[in-house]
Amino acid sequence: IFFAKVTRVASHAQVLFSDAIIVKYGTGIVGVDPKHDDDSEEEESMGAPEVDINVFRYKRSTLPCPFLEFRVVNRLHSQRGGEIIDASMNIVASIDEEQAALALRNAAKSQPRRRGRKGKRRSRVSTKSRADVDDETDLTDEASIRRLQESAQSVVDSHKKATEMEEDPTGRLLPKRIFAKLEVNSMEHPFFKRVWIVRHILDHNSPLLKQEAKELVRLNGGHWPLELNSADAVRASFHFDQILVSLSGTSNVDANNVYAQKVYDFVDVCVGYSFCNMLFRQDDGSIGVDPTLLNDVKEQIGGGGEDLNKKEDREVPIFIL
Repeated sequence: IFFAKVTRVASHAQVLFSDAIIVKYGTGIVGVDPKHDDDSEEEESMGAPEVDINVFRYKRSTLPCPFLEFRVVNRLHSQRGGEIIDASMNIVASIDEEQAALALRNAAKSQPRRRGRKGKRRSRVSTKSRADVDDETDLTDEASIRRLQESAQSVVDSHKKATEMEEDPTGRLLPKRIFAKLEVNSMEHPFFKRVWIVRHILDHNSPLLKQEAKELVRLNGGHWPLELNSADAVRASFHFDQILVSLSGTSNVDANNVYAQKVYDFVDVCVGYSFCNMLFRQDDGSIGVDPTLLNDVKEQIGGGGEDLNKKEDREVPIFIL
């Protein structure tokens, strides 16, 4: 029993996850607040073609899509041999079936029918919104074909990453949940020593983004629409029940496999904020880490952060600088 307890403690990775997930958007990413009132500046900054949609003129945006971010700090950053070798993360989002986007929901439902006929699956891939059809009337044939291929590929990719789980057969007590793997900027870290920053882009390929927001992103050529460029609009554009993070790697001290897990809820999201820097230069010239700043956030460049004081049900304290 004592050996089992020691082994369990030794297999736990000495890392700390941030308690909050921040979401940057608009000026927090580009660093410049676009001027929409001045026509000359709008043409120079946006430089996007106009599209006819149901009589009115629609100006496409070139704003980058928001991204959500969390970070992990190595508690043994100051010790020799405290690194984690070949560290990797597996990140899965748990989404209620009612909140899941249409493409992701159809992919999850069609997963058990891999051995069925292929004709019906082709018809699902060709299903598109009215906005997409109207948008393609202004494009060339080659661009239309390329867009069809990208749309089909996104459905195929979602089909591979989505899994539907059912706990309640009646569906009255517990809704069906869809588990989708999140693609991040760095799934692996060969030499995790100090801080690991993980980001997921909320674009049309993200399983967290709602179907309406995905259509607007596609309409803007993969860019974030100006209509959703606010903290409330960004929060309303995506949803998840939980994000499950699993970290694994090899300890550089004793070469044992180490693991760590973290579960994020939707209430842990802070829209329009950025993390404070944890790194600093020590007197001897080396790089130090201040773990006390792990959960410290500040409003993103250009402002636009939501009011965190309204979140009375937040269980974990978030320090705002």
